[in-house]
Amino acid sequence: MLELVSSEELARSMGYSGANSAFRDWCASMRITPVPGRRGYYDPHLVRRRLDEAQGLHDMSSQGELSVSLVKQRRMRRGQGRSS
Repeated sequence: MLELVSSEELARSMGYSGANSAFRDWCASMRITPVPGRRGYYDPHLVRRRLDEAQGLHDMSSQGELSVSLVKQRRMRRGQGRSS
């Protein structure tokens, strides 16, 4: 199912009080743009990809590495990616 995130939902989930100018500036700096033709709505997959890129995790997604567990991916995003 295709789901979009409103600017208010995204702003609150990113720690902003609302979709204000600080939130819009942050989106621009992260290259997060609204869905074309749907101003104020964002694709959650694009948001996740941009956040991964900002954290240096874009190599993993570009290689299409399916063998990495979801738990390991989350740990890598959170900076706990030590191999055990």
